[in-house]
Amino acid sequence: MVKENSIRAYIPKKNRIKTGSLTADIVIYGIILISALITVYPFVYILSNAISEPIEAAAGTVWLLPKGFSLQSFSRVFASGLIVRSFANSVFFTATVTILSGINTMLAGYALSKKGLVFRKFFIVYIIVPMFFSGGLIPYFLIITQLKLYNTLWAIILPGICSIWNIILARTFIRGIPDSLTEAAIIDGANEIQTLFLVIIPLCKPIIAVTSLYVALGMWNSWFNFMLFIPRLADWHPLQLFLAKTLIWGDIASTLQIGETVDPEIIKNKLLLTSVAAQTKYTVIVIASVPIIAVYPFIQKYFVQGALIGSLKE
Repeated sequence: MVKENSIRAYIPKKNRIKTGSLTADIVIYGIILISALITVYPFVYILSNAISEPIEAAAGTVWLLPKGFSLQSFSRVFASGLIVRSFANSVFFTATVTILSGINTMLAGYALSKKGLVFRKFFIVYIIVPMFFSGGLIPYFLIITQLKLYNTLWAIILPGICSIWNIILARTFIRGIPDSLTEAAIIDGANEIQTLFLVIIPLCKPIIAVTSLYVALGMWNSWFNFMLFIPRLADWHPLQLFLAKTLIWGDIASTLQIGETVDPEIIKNKLLLTSVAAQTKYTVIVIASVPIIAVYPFIQKYFVQGALIGSLKE
């Protein structure tokens, strides 16, 4: 006790850390609240415009809370059938690429983690170099064309199942598993395949969840590769490409040709139709965002643990 008091005596009062300070708590919670509001506001703004009256959304008068309530834009979007097909395409590509990428990542990560692998360092350097140095879009396009993958679904699936960064993460995680577990499995008569699926993979749930999230997010938000490599397969275009067409290239608002002798009721109906069309962009954004927002809370606990793996050294 005497020693502790003597140490405190040498510390200037202005440099001492005060625990339980009301001022510090107010500042910290204030910063957190401001950050939360900045993050949440875009979602609230888009959702409010999507469910407000079409006239209000088209006029741009909705800033926070909805003005009125209408689901006409949702009815119009789902009634067309095009967004339903686009949504199904996104689910198909996301699920397919995520599953195949997970299998490839675990197999490659396990192989590269084996100390006895012949030319292991060569293979590691071989896959790391392209991660930092890319040939660019034109060589990539030429490779897809030369492999006869252009305008085929494989032009999207095959490049998506190989992620060098995920392989490095999986390898680092597997290297952290004690060798005694795999040695015990081998002593019990398990071969490499059995060791991988019965010992390694059950312990790799965090890294599998994280890498799957990376791949799923990337594929769900992808649209440029679809536009570039499968332009003729319009029936297989995903939701994000539909969203890009709606927000960037699409003529959302109908052009009104109003004359002096036009019936006011016709003008009113055209204005309402134009307003609903303008509101469609917010509706499509909501539909495209909901699946990822709904899935993320279930894998958040794995994401925090696995996201730190890349910072660990062997």
